[in-house]
Amino acid sequence: MRKLFGGMVLAALALLVTTKAQAQRRTTSAAAGGAKHEFGIDLGAAYTKPSGVSGGIQILSPLDIRLGIVSRGELMWEPHVSLSLSSVGGTTIYTFTPGVNVLYSTKPGGHRRGMFFTGGAGLVLADLGVASGASIQLNGGVGWRKPYGSGAWRYGLGFRWISSSDVTPSTIQIGGTVGISLWH
Repeated sequence: MRKLFGGMVLAALALLVTTKAQAQRRTTSAAAGGAKHEFGIDLGAAYTKPSGVSGGIQILSPLDIRLGIVSRGELMWEPHVSLSLSSVGGTTIYTFTPGVNVLYSTKPGGHRRGMFFTGGAGLVLADLGVASGASIQLNGGVGWRKPYGSGAWRYGLGFRWISSSDVTPSTIQIGGTVGISLWH
C-alpha cells in the first residue's frame, strides 16, 4: 500500500510539473495585470453505476484541488488531483485521481464568469486494502462561475466513465460539483 500511494504522489507531481511548464510559456503573453492562475477546491456527488453491481450515490471528491492556467482565449488548461472514498456495492475503495481538463469559455477571456464546457482525462489509482490497481477516466460536462469579491463560486454538471482494472469494474458516473475559485 505504501508503494501504491508513493507512486500516486509521484505521478501527480510529474503531471502537475509538466503541465505547469507548458502553461508558463502560454501565460507569459496573458494580459498584463490579469490573473494567470485559478486555484480551486470542489465537492461533488453523483449517481454511480459499476458494471455488474447495483448503483448508488457516491461522494465524488471530498478533496478535489485544481489549478487553472488562465489564457486570453477561450481555452484554459486545468490540472487537478482528487481523493475519494466509495462504499458502492458493499466494497470500500480509496482512490487517488490525478488528471487534466480543458475548459472552453463561451466568450474570449471569460474565465472569471459565465458558462464553460469541460472535458478531460486522468488516472484512477485505487486501493481496496488487499489489492490495488489503476484505471483510465474520461469526463465531460458544463459549468458556471458566479463572481464574488476576488473569487467565484463554481458549479458543474457532468458525466464520467472509468475503465475496468484488476480491482474495480467499468463505471459510469452522472453528477455535479460545487466549488470555490480564487485567482492569482
